[in-house]
Amino acid sequence: MPTLHLHGSLDPVMRTRSAAGSGEYVEAPYRWRLFDGLGHFPHEEDPVAFSTELVNWLKDPEPDR
Repeated sequence: MPTLHLHGSLDPVMRTRSAAGSGEYVEAPYRWRLFDGLGHFPHEEDPVAFSTELVNWLKDPEPDR
């Protein structure tokens, strides 16, 4: 299943270093985005940036080329 992984750099629950390697476990197209200055709920903390990433991914779920 194509996967979009959006992560806040200040997330106190799942550290960035741990989350950044998640793509290793996804066989389908995978895209990673780190939101600087956001925490565990980037969709609430910056809904515009979050929605923009989501809509762009829905248009093209392939990894960055």
